[in-house]
Amino acid sequence: MLGPVRNFLKNSSFGDTLGAARWDMIRLKARRQTPKMLKRYVSQNGALPTNLHLGCGTRKVDGWLNCDISGSDINIDLACGDLPFPNSVFEAVCSQHVIEHLRIRTELEPLLLELSRCIKPGGEIWLSCPDIYKVCKNYMHDKGASMVSDRYGRWPNSEALDYPDSMVVNWIFFQDGQHKNLLDADLLSFILIKAGFTNIRLTSEKEFLDRFPAFPSRNDDFISLYMMAEKASG
Repeated sequence: MLGPVRNFLKNSSFGDTLGAARWDMIRLKARRQTPKMLKRYVSQNGALPTNLHLGCGTRKVDGWLNCDISGSDINIDLACGDLPFPNSVFEAVCSQHVIEHLRIRTELEPLLLELSRCIKPGGEIWLSCPDIYKVCKNYMHDKGASMVSDRYGRWPNSEALDYPDSMVVNWIFFQDGQHKNLLDADLLSFILIKAGFTNIRLTSEKEFLDRFPAFPSRNDDFISLYMMAEKASG
């Protein structure tokens, strides 16, 4: 009896509604936890690190303040438009494959404005996300085959693997409804400028790892947009 019910919840719009409600509860829980976790962290460590890792997931990096919606040093709802940190406290901020999960006008732009406030003058922000340009280029080249090749080892659990290679484009664009936008260099630059950042430039995973070698490699340059910017020092 429970099998058909589970399948209904998984495969129907009603299941999507329940999933959205569950996600809202996780966000609400994080918002309630944030002040207490910040206070506890500072009490135990004396001060905040000068480097902030947003959307860490399970990839916690030594020497960084690793923040995410749950299971992190300080749980934060990154979509709420408010960060609990003082002004000009971080020298570097990194976020890998997170910003595509945020709506541009109502979630990503407020987050970047908050990060501009929290970063020290001259401090850096490093961002990566799926790149519209690279996705389209790969599709035109081989209909997505190079994006699912075994040599990359990417998306081992994605729905794309049981379909023709071109299905991976849907996976990158939508990821079961989790992705809210895709960006290219022009769009991300525009958003960073609106948030007050300067010296914006394209970079690469190699340059990022050379700068911050404690981070594990994702091997995703073939599909990702890597960009860095600075907070104006004036």
